[in-house]
Amino acid sequence: LWAFTAKMGVFSMLHGMAVRAQAINGLSRRGGGGSWPGGSFWSQGTQTGHNGFLFGEVPLSPGEARRVQWWEPIWYLGYGGFFAGVYAIYHTKPLEALDIAYWAKPRAEAELGVEMRMLDKLQVRPDLQERLQVVAKHLKLVDAELYDLVLMRSEYKVLMGLHDGRVPSELKSIYEDLAAE
Repeated sequence: LWAFTAKMGVFSMLHGMAVRAQAINGLSRRGGGGSWPGGSFWSQGTQTGHNGFLFGEVPLSPGEARRVQWWEPIWYLGYGGFFAGVYAIYHTKPLEALDIAYWAKPRAEAELGVEMRMLDKLQVRPDLQERLQVVAKHLKLVDAELYDLVLMRSEYKVLMGLHDGRVPSELKSIYEDLAAE
C-alpha cells in the first residue's frame, strides 16, 4: 500500500509540473500579456505612430505663441535657485575652507617637527634604539623598519595594537620617552 501511494505521489508531482510547464509555455506564446491587441504592449500595431518631432510637439504656426505648461516654471525656478545657491555658497566661503593647503600645511609642519625631534633623540640615545630593536624583533620587523615604527606612532593599526595587546606595551613607553622634551 505504501509503494502505491508513493508512486501516486510521484505521478501527481509530475502531473503538476507538466501543467505548470504548459501554462508558462502558453504565456510565452502570447507574449506575457493578453489584454493588448496582438498579444502584448510591444506587439506591432499597439504603439502610436511618430510624427518625427521631439516629444511629438509639432512646430507652431507663424505668429502663434508657445503655451507654457504648468510644471515648467517650477523646474526653471528649482534649477536656477539650486545653481545660484551653489554659486553663492562656493564664492562666499573663506578660502581656508576650500583649499587643503591652508589648514593642512601648518599641521603637517608641526607633525614633521615632532617626528624629526623623535628621530634625532633616537640617534642620540642608544638605549632607546636597543629597546626599539627588541620590540621590532617581537613584531618580526627588519632593522630598516625601525624608523617606520617611530613615524607610525599615531597610525590606527599601531594604536589599536597597543590597545588590544598585539603590540608590546614597551613600544608605548618608547614613544613616551621619544616625545618627552
